[in-house]
Amino acid sequence: MLTLDDARKAIASVCHALPPERVARASARGRVLRESVAAQEDFPAFDRSAFDGYAVRSGDVPAVLRVVDEAAAGAVSERILAAGECARIFTGAALPAGADAVAMQENCRREGDNVEVPVIRKWEGVRRRGEDAAAGTVLLHRGQKLGAVETSLLAQLGHTNPLVATVPRIFHIATGSELVAPDETPAPGQIRDSNSTLIAGLTAELGAPLTAQTRAGDSLEALLAAIGSQTDFGWDVLLISGGASVGDYDFGARALTECGFSIHFTKLNLRPGKPLIFATRGRQLAFVIPGNPLSHFVCWHVAIRAALEMLIAGETALPLFTIATAAPLPGNPRETWWPARLEIADGKAIAHPMKWRSSGDMTGITAADLLLRIPAQSPGIASGGLVEAMHA
Repeated sequence: MLTLDDARKAIASVCHALPPERVARASARGRVLRESVAAQEDFPAFDRSAFDGYAVRSGDVPAVLRVVDEAAAGAVSERILAAGECARIFTGAALPAGADAVAMQENCRREGDNVEVPVIRKWEGVRRRGEDAAAGTVLLHRGQKLGAVETSLLAQLGHTNPLVATVPRIFHIATGSELVAPDETPAPGQIRDSNSTLIAGLTAELGAPLTAQTRAGDSLEALLAAIGSQTDFGWDVLLISGGASVGDYDFGARALTECGFSIHFTKLNLRPGKPLIFATRGRQLAFVIPGNPLSHFVCWHVAIRAALEMLIAGETALPLFTIATAAPLPGNPRETWWPARLEIADGKAIAHPMKWRSSGDMTGITAADLLLRIPAQSPGIASGGLVEAMHA
């Protein structure tokens, strides 16, 4: 039975980033950049006004100057300012030749073609060429996730087709003859399928929405048929809900073996989520997840997400931080990951552990945004004690 650390090492050893692809900038939001992007020119590309006002020669003021020109954004004046002259200028407009400062409109008093300008320093009111970034400066780095600001910067850089990580194609199968659709009324002995909705939401949050999803009954034949049902489009990752344990109706490992997968591990020293199976077939990955929803939630965050991050970015991390717990946490022979809610009180962060009765208790993870790590063989953590945590 592997520790979680050993399982993550096993995952990292066989997972490799998918070949990147170039996409249109409009489609790049939410994707991971697989190249660094540098400025091809100075930003700003020319000296320009920071606000509406008057472009002046700083050595001429304070004085009453004659307005001889007007500089608007998008145009370049051919006039060279001489002594005693200034130009009306607007925000973003290029500084006329000869000017080295801009006096704010509110600080000046104009009468006709004359304007009284107070004393100002050289380059005051001017956004200098290259002050944001000089040509050649790397502004976006490989591995960054592209949000609204980053894609906007790509537009400013004129980078229309960024090289980004390929989104893995994920195929999900929920097993269990007792499962019915969420909009159905369960008959005696049946339950509504919640894992399909949970997995679809978790993959979407990662930026890798499901390519396909189906349900299969509790038989080897049904599971094999489901796995083989999506050969037309292909997939990179197979997630199977249920069938991970050693019961009479748990066919996950056997089905993967018959489909040509190599099994890397079948159980972890983990609570909840002990019977987690990980396998590979060439570059394809497969996980069989213990059927209870809390096990799904924990296995996703501490193991499955690592594999998907490897496919997307070529690297992964378990981003842990330390936080105080608002209630005691019990120890266990297995490493435990306990759902909790983050709260900021009096300027301090504190974790409120959620109450859950079993790994089948969905109410125990509602509103959970943290997972708290209780080491294996730990005697437990007292209220107010520090505990390692990760965002969930």
